Amino acid sequence: MTGRGMPWLRLAFGAYALLLFTGTHWPKLNIQGPVPRSDLWVHLIAFGSWSALVTLCAFFGPWHTRRNLLLSWTLALGYACIDEGLQGIPALGRTCAWDDLAFNWLGITIASTVLALLARTLSRSQPLPESPSNGR
Repeated sequence: MTGRGMPWLRLAFGAYALLLFTGTHWPKLNIQGPVPRSDLWVHLIAFGSWSALVTLCAFFGPWHTRRNLLLSWTLALGYACIDEGLQGIPALGRTCAWDDLAFNWLGITIASTVLALLARTLSRSQPLPESPSNGR
């Protein structure tokens, strides 16, 4: 997978992003689980998955490059802030909470770190393909 990623992966990301946005903005949604604040683990996994998909979609060059890894991580952190902030809209009956945002960021950072370590491991074991030159 080089350059702009695989089309099916971008479709999967689009569908996942739409589902995540819908879930995080569904009015008065309350997640109950076996432990107090189970929703924090949902935040960690949901935003970690979003971040991994963004990175693998290779919007900023081949997925394994520092540029794509860093920009995807930054984009995911920014999106998490916007998403959490929008939950403060009174009509949604949701809450905007710092601990939710912290778990969003933690999930994003874990996913990004795992992909960065994977890229590093793969680059040591085999040469990773370069992106096609864009006439530059």
